[in-house]
Amino acid sequence: MTDDENTLDRLFQNYRAACPEIEPGALFMPRLWQRIEARQGFAPVFEHLTRLFASAAAAVCLLLLVLNLVSTPQNSLAGESYTDALVAQNNAEQTYYSEATLITPPSVRSAAAVHH
Repeated sequence: MTDDENTLDRLFQNYRAACPEIEPGALFMPRLWQRIEARQGFAPVFEHLTRLFASAAAAVCLLLLVLNLVSTPQNSLAGESYTDALVAQNNAEQTYYSEATLITPPSVRSAAAVHH
């Protein structure tokens, strides 16, 4: 066993010579993490930017929501909904069209129908 013990001792001596002992201090862990993060590459940067953009998008959505709730209507038709406005516009267009067809003399209407 002495030969095996000598071999093991030489192995440990070679290991100590190859890897100097690091004295842990106040900056040991921060430096270790810096080395680990430097090896990771682009992934942490991309993750950081993604979180930044997601936070900015959430802040913009909240701002728009608050502005929508706080803003006052600018027109006098505050009670009118979007669909009510579309129906009113459509009725006005039909009224103008029906008036135009009623004002056109029958002879012009029948001549136009013959040409088409």
